[in-house]
Amino acid sequence: MTEHDKPYDPYEHEPMPEGEEGAPPLVRTMAVVRWVILGGMILFALIMILTYFGATPWANNGGGPVQYHCPMHPTYVSNQPGECPICGMTLVPVDKEGKEIRSGGDGKSAESEQISGTHGTVKPGRYSCPMHPEVVSDKPGKCPKCGMNLEAAAEQPASTPTGHEMAGITETSAPVQTAHDMAGMNESSVSNQTEHDMTKMTESSDHSQRGVSDMGISPVPGLVPVTIEPRRLQLIDVRTGAVGRRSLDGNLKVVGFITPDETRITNLHLRFSGWVKELHVNQTGQLVKEDERLLSVYSQELYQAEQDYILARQALDRSSNDNELADTRKNLLDAARQRLELLGVPADELARLDAAGTPSSELWVRSPFAGYVMEKNVFTGQYIGPDQNLFSIVDLSKVWVLADVYERDLANVRLGQKARMTSTAYEGESFGGRVGFIYPAVSEQTRTLKIRLEFANPSMRLRPGMYAEIELEGSGESVRAVPADAVMDDGDRQYVFVVHDRIHFEPRLVRIGRRSNDFMEVLSGLSDGELVVTSANFLIDSESRLKAAIAGMGGVQPGAHAGHGK
Repeated sequence: MTEHDKPYDPYEHEPMPEGEEGAPPLVRTMAVVRWVILGGMILFALIMILTYFGATPWANNGGGPVQYHCPMHPTYVSNQPGECPICGMTLVPVDKEGKEIRSGGDGKSAESEQISGTHGTVKPGRYSCPMHPEVVSDKPGKCPKCGMNLEAAAEQPASTPTGHEMAGITETSAPVQTAHDMAGMNESSVSNQTEHDMTKMTESSDHSQRGVSDMGISPVPGLVPVTIEPRRLQLIDVRTGAVGRRSLDGNLKVVGFITPDETRITNLHLRFSGWVKELHVNQTGQLVKEDERLLSVYSQELYQAEQDYILARQALDRSSNDNELADTRKNLLDAARQRLELLGVPADELARLDAAGTPSSELWVRSPFAGYVMEKNVFTGQYIGPDQNLFSIVDLSKVWVLADVYERDLANVRLGQKARMTSTAYEGESFGGRVGFIYPAVSEQTRTLKIRLEFANPSMRLRPGMYAEIELEGSGESVRAVPADAVMDDGDRQYVFVVHDRIHFEPRLVRIGRRSNDFMEVLSGLSDGELVVTSANFLIDSESRLKAAIAGMGGVQPGAHAGHGK
């Protein structure tokens, strides 16, 4: 087949006369750059992966990533500096073995300056931290644990009182080791001494728990006894109070509102039908006097009844010597008079009928007693009947006060109990009354019970709706009581911290009875004369919980001993 016999191919081109076109410039250079970038990214990703797993060659050369922990609560560890969420102290850096990373002012390690001892003293001329007395330095500066300024040590006697009279806690004399003696101890001896102290403390706690069980007193789940050195007790301001006998039935204060006496409210109705001819009392809230005119009523029914009464009386006056006829006329007169009385005609109107002998076309309705018109439902010219309430009149010469008493205070309330009431409307003035009624049901929403108190109000100064503060007199019965600030409420149980030997604090379950503003009745768990913590309870509680948590994780660590200030 010749070249002319080949089929035509539209995609086939004739060779260019100048030859093949060369590659654009820098193509090879860009390809090299792309491969270099790709290789760099792969290498960077590999280094990051090895660093994450700690497999880089330089991972073991340095001290590893720095972490921070709390000197007071060493179990709390953080990856960044800050403050301890338990006690608020500044976190200090530690290495991977848990040792604090710091150095002294002269370049020596801090371990050479730190003294491990519960009750150590410092030689004059040296400086120590008030919060952490185990930190000692030869020159002034700041504590590496809490940042407080180091204080110069002075000559101290063998037994030095702390002067914590406010808390009732004094420091007891005990054998101590000086900084020089402690500095001569090697690391192993210090560790052995610390373990020995912790063993003694654990045995003491076990003995205390056995003693608590022997006395029939229940320990608090999740809490253990703690020991705090006297110097630290001063810093956290621990105060105590004694358990003793006292009266909790003091004056009980409640609040309430003044209401009208329900027995002194009258709804005014008529016993006949008619029309209001004249209205004297036409305002709600108006004060009316006893027997004061309220309104006049015209009634055909009443007029006819009066006419029958007059005719019966005239017939009796004209009676003859016939005794039987006279008796009949007298009976008719009595029946006519009784009908007027049943219709509500007052005695003065009957006397007028007897004297004048003429019926009246209207009748004045009067107030039965002095009081205030609380409701008015009548107007001039209105047709009224027996089923309509014309006025509601209340006598405020005696009022009620409805007060709410909490369920826990019901034992302090009784019928006839005397009470004093004060109102913001009359500053410096009080009113005497008594408890008249105790309602039978407790509110499910507020857990309170209503009581009704009765107060005389001859001057009408106490008005319904006024806010009232009531003070109920107590009976003065003496019971075993504990300061209210000492009781820790955990929701389903209550407990206190009992003080032993001024530095040992034992958590103990208690059962609480009646309560007042400052004291609570103790039904079980405490004896008269025992001391309980009334301030800084939460600090001791957190220390006790931390110690219990550490013991539950495999034994108490030396750093968690409260006496070391950690």
